[in-house]
Amino acid sequence: MTLYPAFAAYVKNAFQILGSVTAMSPGHCGFIMLPVFQKQTTDVARIKHRRAIEDFLIKGSMSYGQEVAVLYNKPDSGPRDGRPMSQVCVLTWHTSYKDSSPWSESDAMTSGRIGPYPLIRISDMVGYDEATRPSASARVEQRGVACASQLMEGLLEGMSVRDTDRVVWLDVIPNRQAEFARAALAKLLESPNATKTAKYVGLVREEKDSNLDVAPPKERPPSSTAAPTAETLGLSIIPMVKGKPSFPTSVLLNRFSEGSVEQDAIKEMEKAFHAEFGEVPSSRTTDKSASGDGDGHRSCQVCDYSVDEGLKPLDCSRRATLPTKPVAEFTQERLGAVPGKNGKPTMVLSADFHVWLLNTSEEPMDVPPGELFGFGTGEAEETTGLVWRLLSDRDILAFEKSPLPLCELLRKLTVEQGLMLKHYRWEVSSLTSKKTCIYKPNAVTAENGDVKKVSFGGLFGSNYHKVPRNKVAALTWEVQSASSPPKLMPVKPKVYLLAHLTIPAGSCVDLSAAEAA
Repeated sequence: MTLYPAFAAYVKNAFQILGSVTAMSPGHCGFIMLPVFQKQTTDVARIKHRRAIEDFLIKGSMSYGQEVAVLYNKPDSGPRDGRPMSQVCVLTWHTSYKDSSPWSESDAMTSGRIGPYPLIRISDMVGYDEATRPSASARVEQRGVACASQLMEGLLEGMSVRDTDRVVWLDVIPNRQAEFARAALAKLLESPNATKTAKYVGLVREEKDSNLDVAPPKERPPSSTAAPTAETLGLSIIPMVKGKPSFPTSVLLNRFSEGSVEQDAIKEMEKAFHAEFGEVPSSRTTDKSASGDGDGHRSCQVCDYSVDEGLKPLDCSRRATLPTKPVAEFTQERLGAVPGKNGKPTMVLSADFHVWLLNTSEEPMDVPPGELFGFGTGEAEETTGLVWRLLSDRDILAFEKSPLPLCELLRKLTVEQGLMLKHYRWEVSSLTSKKTCIYKPNAVTAENGDVKKVSFGGLFGSNYHKVPRNKVAALTWEVQSASSPPKLMPVKPKVYLLAHLTIPAGSCVDLSAAEAA
């Protein structure tokens, strides 16, 4: 419903179908992308359309109020791109199942947001032609669905989906160019193992079915006005340092775990590269001036760790070994716990405010780096709370649910999103802003001993100094990026696991006591 359809009977029919489908099972829910403001309409019309959606949901005995913000980014947009960076959506289910819907456990519901997902350019869309350029309203209608495969995964995060479950996407009001259907098909073709249980069904108006009489291509065909790419030009792109070809070893190796088959393949590729182009000395140098010196430092796609006495940031891809003890011997009083599921360990906060991971299964459990828990709702404070201040560009941040140092994040944004950053190392102490972020979460009490991961940190109450801050588990601020102008913005504090852990069967580890790991 990003662009509210003009055909009233069509909209009424769609909500009747949605009501019938949600009434069939507690496992069924509706996802509605609410109207957004655009130049062709007014705020009054947008509010009117939103009220109409609410009325349809109430008449169909469907819930309302479970709003989810879908966040977007525009990595390739210019300064005049006025498309919104977010869109309010609604997850709805039949009121008969208000206390039993499994969708209430999804990360989208508990956190109230998903994304950010990229918005594509209009020239990359199916059916685009410069001679018949679509109107602004048509471009607005296309927003969001270009990232349909990521949106699918985002809505399912946190859900207990088993291999035997059937996931069906019923597209009640398809997009004009069926972008959601094309993205769903591409996902099935490209990742059959990851989505083998997913099905897609689209409902198309009878007079529109001529547009979908053939299967869409796996990839959108380039138009005559599309920008040339490496594939269309028949070129291989390689980084250049001071006019010489350079193999981006660290960039590629950091994408895979140490000793993996992929890393071995990259090392062989590096040998072949050096045999063809020759090996050049390492160019891990920092751009000393803000304006650059013209020697090609911006082409160097690695961070310079020769400065600051050779100090390097924490390697979050390493494997840490912590002392373990049998779960049967874990007798501490529990303030609350997040039950383990889908191969994840149970997380417990003991009475002495130590965070434990328990593997109650009969198999060893590998826990990768990533988010452990959040602190739920709260507010920014100026005196007491969870304190965070950026001290160095080696400090660990969380970007798109992955922990990495600030300098590597800047390099990633420069290389992958084209942000105009001058160098990959930053003297944080010289920044004009000395602002300290303080977040005061609301206290949480465990009901029946269990809490949700998103609010587990609220169990600490006012004991902020006991939140883990070590090399294995630490308080980490999530950030999001904006490209116009380029900037990073802190969003919310979480506690992240900063290393790979292997927990033996029937054992547990104390993350709060991991200072030396």
